[in-house]
Amino acid sequence: MKHKTISDIAREAGVSKATVSRVLTHPELVKPATQERVKRVMEKHEYVPNHIAQSLAGNPTKMIGVVIDELSNFFFIEVAEGISNILSPLGYSMLLVSSRWIEEEETRLVKSLISSQVDGVLLAPVAKESKALHLLKASQTPCVIINQIPSDASLSFVAGDDLEGGKIAAALVNEQEAEQVIVITGFAHQSIEDRVAGFKKVLDPRFRYKRYRFVETQADGAALVAALIDKEALDKKKTILFVTNDNVAIGIVNELVEQGISIPEQVKVIGYDNIRATSFCRIPLTTVSQSTIHIGEQAAKALLQLINKERSEPLHQLIEPVLVRRHSL
Repeated sequence: MKHKTISDIAREAGVSKATVSRVLTHPELVKPATQERVKRVMEKHEYVPNHIAQSLAGNPTKMIGVVIDELSNFFFIEVAEGISNILSPLGYSMLLVSSRWIEEEETRLVKSLISSQVDGVLLAPVAKESKALHLLKASQTPCVIINQIPSDASLSFVAGDDLEGGKIAAALVNEQEAEQVIVITGFAHQSIEDRVAGFKKVLDPRFRYKRYRFVETQADGAALVAALIDKEALDKKKTILFVTNDNVAIGIVNELVEQGISIPEQVKVIGYDNIRATSFCRIPLTTVSQSTIHIGEQAAKALLQLINKERSEPLHQLIEPVLVRRHSL
């Protein structure tokens, strides 16, 4: 069957092409009865709008680009859910792509989204000075940064207050008794460094902590346990682990249980994020929650304000973290 064009829909509905276009992009400008007539014809023929043609005509494409660091990261899965909660009911589609923590890939993806003339971009940048940020600004594409505080104050961002989150974790550690404190981190990302900085600032001087870096996944966390037993006598010294990523913390907790190391009697564990996957943890995980779905929702709302020109000043929003106490501490 030949694909129906906007001209075909307009002819059958007895309206102009401009009216069909308005039904797709600005339905509030069209009488309800006319809207219904046009929509019935579109549904009859399963009409799919040509978003590229719409963008060339200067109309909104109802497409939002979302660039995250990795599709397998539970944090970003929940952020994307929050974004979808806001965009989907308004008829927007989300183009979700992953930079895989590679700045060159991030730049390529952002260039592609700009050339596709998406209405706006939500970006979780690999680095604070990412080239993608400059591309978005130069192209005047409405954008909001997620999970990062950009150096350029003219850019809008929504992120967790990671400095405060690190302080919350340290305050909890200060209430405990332990022979050693170990901090376990992933990539050298601003959000992680802020968590560690906050932790270090509040940690009681009686504790001197060690740091293990570049531990990224549940599997990495599980593999690290053997090294911690060997190098840090984890099975003999009362230890507190502050893990700056719940995904890794889950791997660590599950492996500690496998090794017969008691939690929290021998080892206490504090995670960060409060992702839903903590339900897979064999010991319910105490963690610092940064309301991931809420971050996505707030970022999407801010982007729509920019797209609709309802906001002239950039939004700088930090989401306050809260402690969620469970049984790993």
